[in-house]
Amino acid sequence: MIVNQHLEGWEVIYHRAHALLAAQIAEQWHQNLPQRRTETVAAISHHDDLEKEWEEDLLTPAGGPADFRLGKVSNTNPVDRLRQLVQDALYRSRWVALLVSMHTSYLNEPSRGQNEELDRYLDEQRQQQQQWREDLGISEAEAHSAYRYLEWCDRCR
Repeated sequence: MIVNQHLEGWEVIYHRAHALLAAQIAEQWHQNLPQRRTETVAAISHHDDLEKEWEEDLLTPAGGPADFRLGKVSNTNPVDRLRQLVQDALYRSRWVALLVSMHTSYLNEPSRGQNEELDRYLDEQRQQQQQWREDLGISEAEAHSAYRYLEWCDRCR
């Protein structure tokens, strides 16, 4: 969850609500649209489905709500969760899975070298992304352009 502290307490924004807002922004944007716009908006809407804040005890040691930027406080294996997120995205389409996979890679690539299991996951995602690009008949540059659109909408919170 996204947690902003203020004088009266906290503003807590669930990731899925944040992703829906990002999709609503994408839906209103009418310039320089990526190819496969509908699937791209679906990827934007579901790119944060990994987080299920209401199913976990996501509190800081002091008892406040834990912002995702503080690091994971979940007891669930994060790599298993990442794999499941991409697998769930694949049920929508290869395009959605490609963009969601790119998002998980972007967020976790800075941690490469700190955990062998995460390194294997990131390598798997590179291979899978290449396969999906081939299957979809798109270049790496086209995929990155669509991902940059997702990322831009994600940052407009």
